[in-house]
Amino acid sequence: MSLCRCLGNRLKLFSNIDLTINRYISSQINAPENNFINVEQNSNFRKNLSRTHYCGQLDSKLEGQNVSLCGWVQKKRFKNFLILRDVKGLVQVVLDDYFLKQQSNRDMIEKLQEESVISVKGIVRRRPQGQENPRMKTGSVEVICNSLEILNECRSKLPFEISDFNQPNELVSLKYRYLNLRFAKLQQNLITRSNFVNKARQFLNEQNFVDIETPTLFRRTPGGAREFIVPTNKPGQFYCLTQSPQQFKQLLMVSGFDRYYQVAKCYRDETFKPERQPEFTQIDIEMSFVTDEDIISLIENLVHYCWPFEQKPQIPFNRMKFQEAMDSYGADKPDVRFGLKINNMTHLIIKENSFGINRIDNLLENDKFNVQAIKIPKENGILTLKEIEKLFKEIFEATNFVETEDKDTFTFMAIKDSDATNIVKLLKTDFKNRLFAEMRLDDEDTCILLCSCNKNKALEIMGKLRLNLADKIDEKNLKLKGDKAILLRDPKIFNFVWVVEFPLFTWNEENNRWKSTHHPFTAPIDEHLNLVKESRDLESIIGLHYDLVLNGNEVAGGSIRIHNSELQRHVLENILKEDTSKLNHLIEALSYGAPPHGGIAIGLDRFIACLCGTQNIRNVIAFPKNQAGRDLMSSAPSNVPQEELDYYNLICKGTE
Repeated sequence: MSLCRCLGNRLKLFSNIDLTINRYISSQINAPENNFINVEQNSNFRKNLSRTHYCGQLDSKLEGQNVSLCGWVQKKRFKNFLILRDVKGLVQVVLDDYFLKQQSNRDMIEKLQEESVISVKGIVRRRPQGQENPRMKTGSVEVICNSLEILNECRSKLPFEISDFNQPNELVSLKYRYLNLRFAKLQQNLITRSNFVNKARQFLNEQNFVDIETPTLFRRTPGGAREFIVPTNKPGQFYCLTQSPQQFKQLLMVSGFDRYYQVAKCYRDETFKPERQPEFTQIDIEMSFVTDEDIISLIENLVHYCWPFEQKPQIPFNRMKFQEAMDSYGADKPDVRFGLKINNMTHLIIKENSFGINRIDNLLENDKFNVQAIKIPKENGILTLKEIEKLFKEIFEATNFVETEDKDTFTFMAIKDSDATNIVKLLKTDFKNRLFAEMRLDDEDTCILLCSCNKNKALEIMGKLRLNLADKIDEKNLKLKGDKAILLRDPKIFNFVWVVEFPLFTWNEENNRWKSTHHPFTAPIDEHLNLVKESRDLESIIGLHYDLVLNGNEVAGGSIRIHNSELQRHVLENILKEDTSKLNHLIEALSYGAPPHGGIAIGLDRFIACLCGTQNIRNVIAFPKNQAGRDLMSSAPSNVPQEELDYYNLICKGTE
C-alpha cells in the first residue's frame, strides 16, 4: 500500500507540474492566427463551415460584430448557455429567450449532447458586469446565438469526460487517443512541437542545409540497439528498419553534399525501456569540413532561434567533462538545476585507517574501496532518514550487478543531527568529525554515505538517489506550500549543459569486450589517434563526442566521424571485434575521398517533452505506443493469416 501511495503522490506531482507548465506555455507562445478561413465557393458545406473566427480569438474589440463559429460542445449550462471549444480555445454561447422561443430550437438544445460538433452564428457582446470569468481567455465576452446547427451528434456516453478536472488513465486514454487529443494540454504540446520543427527548418535552410530523405528500409547494422526486422519474399533475406540515418548521412558527405538535414523517423526495438518508443523522431544533421566547435555553435544558435518562450536561453551553453558529470552527478546527463552533488570521501577513510565498523574495515585493503557522499542542506531537509533509506533500498534492489560479490560490499548510512541510521552509531567519533568538516555540515543538514568496492555502481546508485531525493523533496514542498513552493526540478527553468570528452571505448563487463561509448564511427581526439592505431590504453582514449543535456535529459548527441577507411576498418575489426562485411559499403565509400565530417541529432520527442514540462514523451507524440510497444487504439501489432506469411516464407511459433 505504501508503494501505491508513493506512486500516486508522484503522479499527482507530475500532474500539478504538467498543469503549471501548460499554463506557462499557453501564456508564452504566440502562434500566428488567421481571422478568416477561405472556403471554396462551390463547397456543399459552405453555409455551415464558413466560420469567421476561432473561439479563442474573441475579445471585447469585436463587441457588436457578427461571427460564425464551429466547434465542439464542451458543456451545457442551465439550458441557456453553451461552452463552445475549438483548437484555439473556449467561448460562452448564450441561448437567450428570443432564440429559445422557437420550439425547434428548444428541442434541438434538449437533445444536444456534449462533444457534439455544431455551427453557431451570433453577435459578440461584453459579459454583464460581475459575470466575467478571468480564468477563460475569452472570459470578458460571450456570443448571443442567432442560429445553431448540429453538424454531427456525439454519442450520449463517452469513454471519459473531456475535462481538465477528469484526466483518464493511460490505458483508456491510449485506446481512445483521438478523444484524448481533444484536451487543450495535449493539443498545445503538439502545436509547440510543430512550431519548433518549422522554425528549425527555417533556420537550417537559411544556413544552406539541404533537406534530403534517406531510406528507412536498410540492412542489419552490427552493434547498437535491437532492430526491427522486415521480411521479404526472398527466403532468408530481411530488411531492417533504420535505427538512424547515420550511415546514409555520412555517405551523403562522401557524395559532396556539404550540409544535410532531415526530420527523420527512426526505429529501435527497446520495449524493455519504459520511457522509449519503438519509433521516434530526430532532427538529423551532418556537415563537411567542420570541427566539433562548429557543430556545437550551430546547435546553440538553432535552439536560440527556435526557442518558443519570450526569455531565450543564454548562449554559449556551459560545458562539463564526462568524468566530472559521472563523479559529481552519477550520470552522463546531469540535471544541473539543483545541487545535492556527489562527493568522494574515500580519502578520509584512508587517512583514518579505520572506520569503526567491522564489515567496512575488512574492505579497506581492497584498492577498489570507495566512499561517496551527498549533503542535503537544511533548507531542503524535509525528508526523514527513514524516507531517504527507503528510496535507497528501492534503487539498490533494482540495480543490476554483474558480479554478485560486489553487491555485498555496499553499506548505506545517513546522518542528521543526533538522528542516524543504526550502523552510523558505530562510527568512530574522530571520523565523523572529519566528515562533518570536509562536507561542511551545519546543524539540521543531512549527510548520506555509500561505501562499496565498485565505484561505478556506487556513482550510478547515488546519481539515481540524487534525482529521487529531489523529486520527493519537491513533492512534499508542493503539498505544504502549493504554488509558492520553490522546486529543485522546476520545469519552468531550463538549464543546458554540453557534456564533452567522453571515453571513445567502454569495457562491457557482461560480454568481456570493448564497445563504442557513442557509436563505432566516432573519431578520437588528435592527441589519441596513435593510441587507436596501436590499440593501446583503450580505456584512456577520448572521443570527439558531444551530448547536449537539458534538465537531466539528453536532447542531442553527435560526434566528429572517422573519415579514413583504414582507421574505420581497424576500429571495427581489431578493437570492437565486429564483422565488417555488413559495413563494406561504408568502408569502401570512405576510401574514395571522404571529407572530414561530423554531425549531430536532436531527439525531438525528448526535447519537446522538456519544453512542455512533461515527464512522458507520449504526451508530445500524436499516436504513441504504450510501454510494451503496443498501439492500444488499433490493437497493433496484430496477427497475420498464415497464407500471407507463406508469401514471406515465414512460420510463427507459439501462435494459435
